[in-house]
Amino acid sequence: MVAASLLLCTAALSASLDRKHINGDNWVQKTGGYKVKPSIPLHTDVPPKQRGTPPYVPPRDWIYNTTGGPVEGKINVHLVPHTHDDTGWQVTVDQYFYEEVYYILDTLVMRLQEDPNRKFMYVETGFFARWWDQQPPKKKALTKSLVESGQLEFINGGWCMHDEASPYYVEMIDQTTRGHQFLKKHFGSKGYPKGTWSIDPFGHSNTNAWLLGAESGMEYEFWGRMDYQDFNMRVNESRLEWIWQGSQSMGDSAQIFAGELFGGGHGGYGGWFGFDGNSPQVQDDPSRHDYNVDWYVDQFVQHARFQDKSFRTSHQIWAMGSDFNYQNADHWYHNLDKLIHYINQNGSVNAFYSTPTIYVNEKKKANLTWEVRQDDIFPLADADHHYWSGYFTSRPSLKRQVHVASNFLNAARQMEVVSGVTAQQVKTPTERPAPPVGPSWTDSLEGTVGVATHHDGMSGTERQDVSDDYEQRISESHGEVEAGVALSLNKLLGANASFEHCNCNSMGGQNCLNISMCALTTNEASFTVAAWNPLGRSSRQVITLPVTGAGWNVSVNGKAVLCQTTELDARTKGLPELYLNYYNMSASQAAAAKAALANKATHALSFAITIPAMGFSTVTALRQNNAKSHVKAVKAAPKKGSTISISNAKYELSFDTTTGTTTVLKNLVSNATTSLVTVIGWYNSSVGGCTTDPTTNPQHMCDGQRSGAYIFRSNSSDVFYPGPKVVPALNVVKGNLVQEVYQVFSPWATAVYRLWSGQAYVEVEWTVGPIPVETPWVPSVVPNMPNHWGKEVIVKYSSGLQSQGVFYTDSNAREMVKRQFNKRGPSYPPLVVNEPVAGNYYPVNAMISVQDTQHQLAVLTDVSQGGASLQDGAVELMVHRRLLADDNRGVQEPLNETMCGCNDINAQPGQMGEHGHLGDGGCWCEGLTMRGKHLLIFDTIEKVNEQRRQSMEELSFSATLAFSKGFPALGKKTESYLAQDLPASVKLLTLTNNYVDINTGKLLLRVAHLYSVGESSVYSVPVTVDFSAIFAKQGLTITAMEETQLTGTYSLTEMDNKKHKWETFDPTGGKVLEQLNEFKSFNKRYPFDVKAFSVVVRPMEVRTYLVNFS
Repeated sequence: MVAASLLLCTAALSASLDRKHINGDNWVQKTGGYKVKPSIPLHTDVPPKQRGTPPYVPPRDWIYNTTGGPVEGKINVHLVPHTHDDTGWQVTVDQYFYEEVYYILDTLVMRLQEDPNRKFMYVETGFFARWWDQQPPKKKALTKSLVESGQLEFINGGWCMHDEASPYYVEMIDQTTRGHQFLKKHFGSKGYPKGTWSIDPFGHSNTNAWLLGAESGMEYEFWGRMDYQDFNMRVNESRLEWIWQGSQSMGDSAQIFAGELFGGGHGGYGGWFGFDGNSPQVQDDPSRHDYNVDWYVDQFVQHARFQDKSFRTSHQIWAMGSDFNYQNADHWYHNLDKLIHYINQNGSVNAFYSTPTIYVNEKKKANLTWEVRQDDIFPLADADHHYWSGYFTSRPSLKRQVHVASNFLNAARQMEVVSGVTAQQVKTPTERPAPPVGPSWTDSLEGTVGVATHHDGMSGTERQDVSDDYEQRISESHGEVEAGVALSLNKLLGANASFEHCNCNSMGGQNCLNISMCALTTNEASFTVAAWNPLGRSSRQVITLPVTGAGWNVSVNGKAVLCQTTELDARTKGLPELYLNYYNMSASQAAAAKAALANKATHALSFAITIPAMGFSTVTALRQNNAKSHVKAVKAAPKKGSTISISNAKYELSFDTTTGTTTVLKNLVSNATTSLVTVIGWYNSSVGGCTTDPTTNPQHMCDGQRSGAYIFRSNSSDVFYPGPKVVPALNVVKGNLVQEVYQVFSPWATAVYRLWSGQAYVEVEWTVGPIPVETPWVPSVVPNMPNHWGKEVIVKYSSGLQSQGVFYTDSNAREMVKRQFNKRGPSYPPLVVNEPVAGNYYPVNAMISVQDTQHQLAVLTDVSQGGASLQDGAVELMVHRRLLADDNRGVQEPLNETMCGCNDINAQPGQMGEHGHLGDGGCWCEGLTMRGKHLLIFDTIEKVNEQRRQSMEELSFSATLAFSKGFPALGKKTESYLAQDLPASVKLLTLTNNYVDINTGKLLLRVAHLYSVGESSVYSVPVTVDFSAIFAKQGLTITAMEETQLTGTYSLTEMDNKKHKWETFDPTGGKVLEQLNEFKSFNKRYPFDVKAFSVVVRPMEVRTYLVNFS
C-alpha cells in the first residue's frame, strides 16, 4: 500500500468536469475522483415550497432492488466491492489483522448472506487464513456457501499480493501456490482464482503476467498503477486495456487480458465514490435533512459517461473499496444497494454488483480485436520527477534474507521428502507460526517467506519495525527447519551427529557465513560439513569457512583435496562489531560488548567441492600445521605505478596502481579483451528542488519530490567518490586455489576481486557501509553547518563495448528484457526525459548485460538491485541506500537503516529514522552495512548467454551447509537421490510433501526450462525430461503422475481447454509485432506422456505435477 502521490495528469477531458487538484494524503486510503458539477437542479437547491415531489423516494418496504446484470445498449457499470489489505506496511501483518482485517471479513460474510445479489472479491489468503482458523463451524459453513454461490470470489489467491520487482520467480510461485493450496483445501474448485488483481505494486513484470497469470490459469490481470506518460496517452485513445503477451518464448500461448483501473479518472484502485467509515453517505429519505440521492445519481451517470469515452465496450469496472475498507461492511453495502436501486430506476446507465471475472466475460463476448503488448511496466512514474525506482534496492538486507531463506526452504523440502522425517519427529514447532496449510516442518517457513514477498515487504517500502517483524518471523521459522534438516541429514548420512547451521539467524552477526562468522568452524580443530545440492544436476562450488589457524587438511567424500587459507582482512574482522548499540553505554561497557561481538577466526579456509544432483557430499577438515594438501595464500602490496594482474585458466584481470582501479579484462579461452574500470560511488539523494542535467526537460526541472523508500531521485547525474578523493589502495593475495585483489576506496566502501581455479567468472565481493550521514569532504551547502546528505551507492563496471545505449535486465530471473537509454519499448509513447538517472533504472533480480555485435559483459547479482546502463558499455547496480528524508508515500520514515535494526525507536510517526545512529530515541548504532557478490562473465554473446544461466543457478541456489564437531561416524559420505541428472537446460524447481493432505497423498513436483528463445543455439530449444529415468532410485520411484497448472490446483489440460482465444492487432504500425517476432516462439504446448512419465519442456516453460512415489 502506498499513501500520497500526485495524481496522474490526464489530458483535457470534458467541459462539464470541474477538476479540483487533490493533494496526495487527502485521497489515498479513500476513494473518489474529481467532483462533477450537477447537470440537473438538485432537489435541496430548490426553495422548500417550490420543490414538489422528490425525484427519488425509498421503496415502501425499504428493500432496495439490487437484482440486475448487463443490459444491451446501455453503459454497464460493474460495481466490484473489494478491500486492499497490506500484509504489513505501517504496522505488522498481525497488527493489521487484529485491528482491522478481522472485522472486514467478519462483517462481510454477514452482509453478503442478507442479499444474494451482493458480491465481494478477496485477495490476501494469508489474512483470510488467520480469520478462517478462528471461526466456528457455523460461520465456516456460511462462508463456504458464499464461495459456492459466487458471492465471495477469491482473486489472486496468493498468500499476499507480492511485489513484482524484488522476488525471483521461485518466491512468487511459492507464495501463490501456498495460497491456492489453502483455497483448494477448504473450498475445492469453487475457490480457484480466475484472475490477478495486482492493484498496488509499484510496477509490473512480464513474468507476473505470463507465468503467475496465464500459466496459473488466470484469465486477466488488473492494476492501479502505471506510468503517467503511458496512462495519459492511453486514456485518450481508449487503450487502457490490452492483451499482454509477456513472454517471447511462450508466445500467444501465455496471453492474458490486462488493464489499468480507471479509478476516479486518474487510475488507482478506488472508484468514484467511497462509503467507508464516516465518509459521506447516500441519503434518500426526503423527510430528513441532507437529502442527496439525486446528487449521487447525477454524479454516477456523469462519471459513467465520462469513463465510457476511455474504453472500447459498453462495460466499465468500478473498484468499490480501498485500503482496509469494509471493517463495517454495512456502510458500503447499504449505500451500494441504494445506488444500484436508484441508478437503474433512473435508467440512463445500468449498474449492478459484479466481479472482475464477470466483467472480463463481457469483454470476451464483445468479439473485438485487442491491442497486443509485450512491454512491462517498469519503471513507473506518477509525475515528472516521481520515479518509483528506489525500492528496487531499498532494504537490501531483507531482500537478501528472503531469497536466502527461499533457497534453504527448497533444499529442506527435498531433504524432508527423501528422508521421510516428519514434523512429529522434529518436535521443534515454530512458536508463532504462519497459519498452517500443510503438515510439513517446512510449512511455517514457507508462510513467513511468503508473507515477506508482499509489495510492502521485501520491496523495502515498510516501516523499520515492520521490516524487523518480517525478519524475525523468517528467523523463528528457520529454527524449526534447521532442526528438521539436521535430523534429515543424520538419517541420510547414517550418522548420529549434532548438526549446526551458520545461516545468519543468530543475534547480531553471530553464525553468519556472509561475514565469515561461524562459531563451530572457528572454535574447533576438526569438523565435518554436510553440503546439500538443491539443483537437479551435479554442481561444483567453492566453499569458504572461517577457521582459526593457517594449516588445514581437507577431504571431500573421504579423499584429500587442495585447500587454501587466507588471513582474514581487517574489513571482514570488523563487521561483527558494527552490531553494537552504544546507547547509554559507558566506554568500558562498550569495549566489553565489542569484544564479545568480535570475530575470533583468523583465516578463511577455501576448497572446491562437487556435489551430486539433489544430494549431498561430506567434507572433513582438520587443523594441522604441516598439512600436505594445504596452500597458504601469499599477500603482497604492489608498487605504485605498476600494473598487476590475477588470473586462472579462464580469465585475466589487470589493475593500474596509479589509479587504483581495474583496467583490462581478458578471456583466456577465447582471447576476447575489453577495457574495464570498476568504481564504487554514490548519487546525492534529492530532498526536493531542481534536477540539473542537460537531457532534462527544461520546462519541468523543479519539483519538491524527495528521494525515499519508494522514489529514487538524484540531485544530478554526478557520481561522487565514497569519501575524500584518494587513489584506492590495492593488495594482492595469490594462492593455488584463488587469486585476489583487495581494493579500498574508503573505510566504508571496499571490494575484493577473486579468480577461482576452474570457475568461468570473475567474482567481485563488495562491502558498503556504514554509509556516513555527514559528508565533511564536500563543501558545505550552508556555511558552518554539516552536510547531512542522503546517499545512493552504486558499483559501476565500465567496459569498452559499444552497446549503442542498449542493455538487458532479467525479469524475476526469467527472460531478459531489452532496455534502451532514455527510451521505452515500442508500445509506449516517446519518453519525455525528466530524470535521466532514476528514469533509466530497472529492477535487476539476477543479471544485467551489455553487448556489441560480438561480445557481451554480463553482471550477475546475488540479491535484487536497481540497475542501469547510462553510458555505452557501462553497467551500474545500486547496492545500498541511506536516506535522510521521507518521500511522502505514507511510510513516514526516511530509509535510514542501522545495524541494530532500530532507528529512533521512541519517535512518533513522521519523525522516525531522522537521526539514525545519532542516538535519539534509544538507537545509537552504525548504519546498515551490506556485503554481496557480483559475478562478471565476458565472452562472445553466445558463450555468455550459455554460461550466465548456469552460473546464476550456482550463485543464487548454492549448497545448504550443516556443521558438526569432529568426525562422527558416517554410513554414507555422498549420495544423489536422482538416478540421473536433469538436462543442463532444466531446473528442478520444487519437490514438496507439504500438500499431500490436500492432494490425496500426492507430492508436488515442478521443473523449469532455464533458457529463453534466441539465447543459445544449444540450450534454447525444447528438451525432453524423462521423469521415470530421473526418479528411479529405490524409495523415490515414480508410480503415478498427473499434470496441473502452475500452482497444482487443477488439471493443465482443463486450464488449456478453457483458455479464451483473443484476437489481437498492433496499433504501433508493426513495432510491437517486430518485438514479439524477434525470435521464433514456441506457441504450442507439448503434451505430457502419462504412460512414459515424460514431457518436452519449451524454453522458459514451467511444468507442475502431482506425483506418487514408491
